[in-house]
Amino acid sequence: MPSQAVKRISIRWLPEPAYEDTDTIALNVGGYFIDLRVTREDQTIQWSRAGERIMLKQSPPTFRWTHIIDSLDLIVPDDAYFNKLPNGDDLEIGTTPCPHKGGAPTDYEEVWRDITSKSAPSEMSWILQSEDGNIFIGKVGGIFLAIQKFPDGSFSARREDRNVSSASWEVSFESGNVSRLPRAFQAVEVLEKDSQIWAANQEITINGGSYVFRVVSSD
Repeated sequence: MPSQAVKRISIRWLPEPAYEDTDTIALNVGGYFIDLRVTREDQTIQWSRAGERIMLKQSPPTFRWTHIIDSLDLIVPDDAYFNKLPNGDDLEIGTTPCPHKGGAPTDYEEVWRDITSKSAPSEMSWILQSEDGNIFIGKVGGIFLAIQKFPDGSFSARREDRNVSSASWEVSFESGNVSRLPRAFQAVEVLEKDSQIWAANQEITINGGSYVFRVVSSD
């Protein structure tokens, strides 16, 4: 499975019409993902999570997402399948608890668009987890996400986007206590220098924090 940065275009809770009230980005690298959904109106975290992305079936593409850390404390895995739309977007179809229906299981449809933008075809994509399990960081192309779940239930997140002209990383969203979350440039300097070859479960130190590679890919 090629690494992807995807943006949600709309969500529909059937039979209601589709809409979009968030800026939602997900990074998919191999069998792991990081997902950050920011409410447009007040720029707060609506939902964020990270975990495994397990392929259950190839046709139609069907996946299960686990919740290793979750801002809403959801623990039941989500299953859904995808259909390709005529314009190239992906339609995700599944059933999940609906927040504005008291958590009742509800059929839904989400439209996702691939916005992966790499500086080179072989640019590294990766997702790492902190040694204590509470932090996930990941990068696909020009998008970096870092999220953390605290023991008291609070949550922090940062998104950074690479400036195409300057190649520098710029913070586009930040929420909560981000003191332990590394910046994109700090991670890239360690992980992508000197054509270093990394492997799953390998340990590394970034900005004083201990991390474990969950997945790394040049696809």
